[in-house]
Amino acid sequence: MGIRALGDVPWGTHVCQFYQTKDDLIDILVPYFKAGLESHEFCLWVTSEPLRAPEAKEALAKSVSDLEEYVRSGQMEILSHNEWYLKQGTFGQKRILKGWSDKLEKSLTDGYEGMRIAGNTTWLDKKLWGNFNDYEKEINEVIRKYRMIAICSYSLHDLGILEVIQVSNNHQYALIKHGGKWKLVKDDERKLAEKALLADKARLKSLVSESLLAEDRKKHSISIRVNDQILQNLAVSKMKLEMLSESAPSEEFSRKVNDVCQLLSTTIRDLNALTLEINSPVLHELGFEKGVDSLLKQIERKHGITSKFRDDGQVKHLGADVRDVLFQSVRELFTNVLRHAHAHILKVSIRKFGSQIQIRIEDDGVGFNASEVNQRGAGQRGFGHLGIATRLEELGGHLEIDSKPGHGCRVTMTAPLIN
Repeated sequence: MGIRALGDVPWGTHVCQFYQTKDDLIDILVPYFKAGLESHEFCLWVTSEPLRAPEAKEALAKSVSDLEEYVRSGQMEILSHNEWYLKQGTFGQKRILKGWSDKLEKSLTDGYEGMRIAGNTTWLDKKLWGNFNDYEKEINEVIRKYRMIAICSYSLHDLGILEVIQVSNNHQYALIKHGGKWKLVKDDERKLAEKALLADKARLKSLVSESLLAEDRKKHSISIRVNDQILQNLAVSKMKLEMLSESAPSEEFSRKVNDVCQLLSTTIRDLNALTLEINSPVLHELGFEKGVDSLLKQIERKHGITSKFRDDGQVKHLGADVRDVLFQSVRELFTNVLRHAHAHILKVSIRKFGSQIQIRIEDDGVGFNASEVNQRGAGQRGFGHLGIATRLEELGGHLEIDSKPGHGCRVTMTAPLIN
């Protein structure tokens, strides 16, 4: 095979390499193709950033002195991803699979022992991930049956935990660098690691849920105490002062008492608003949809923004943890709109979407570059979105942001319903 960590492997082997740097690619793929050329195999290297075709050829030439002869004879091909995966500007799964098949057939006809291939995936757009994942599943079955050996390289900077698991599922082996050395993870070892990872994720989700429920109970308790005790005491005090004003010994004394009453009225109003922010009674008594509608109407009254609310009317059973995270997220998104968007219209729609609930929030404000938020956060607004996305993912949900400068913003949240 040419790779010490992998050793000798039979035809039909499909390997994924998780890398971080250009040197990681060179470490694995240069000896891999050198061994293939020396074993009289046809070799095809499909390159992408951070190691482009000219750089790959230069790196291979340092180990294979007569590389130009291999290239001239047709035994070695080094292509860019645009020449293979995105030929004619699109990713065509059937076309690519047929391309591999045609190359193998020709290599065997030309007298080569078999075919050795490698492809890097940094070109892969997130929108194509589902299609490419299906392609990897299919090519995994194809490779098993023929005189082919393949390495698919994936940048760890581009993958989340679930994507790493998906990639590993579609390959027989995984190469990972640990402590400066390449380590081979076989299928059975990977499955054990995957189970441990999923167990940790489940424990984390449980802890998050418990934390959110405890926080909600605390907010609810504070809200009840403020309403039942503090606000009532303030209201009674105000009433007694008003009675005292009526029998005041002087006009000046009456005026001072009335000033205190005005301060108490303001305090009562502010406390009422604060308790609604801390814990919406409508949310607990009438449900999530009514709670969001009530919050939207408060914003309209207080800030003069035009609001539009739409619900599909279907029953949506939400767990308490999911309900509270969604409501908190809606409130944060509303705050983002008020602080940053300079919007005149705020629209909210809630609907049942299969086994999930979908909440869409749209504004006609100044907008922003959504791609920057998705990559690293853009100011306070960006970090707010990233925090919401993290909380939703921990509960099995998802956040999508669609915005451009000058074209408003649309945020879509999805979360699981109780069956």
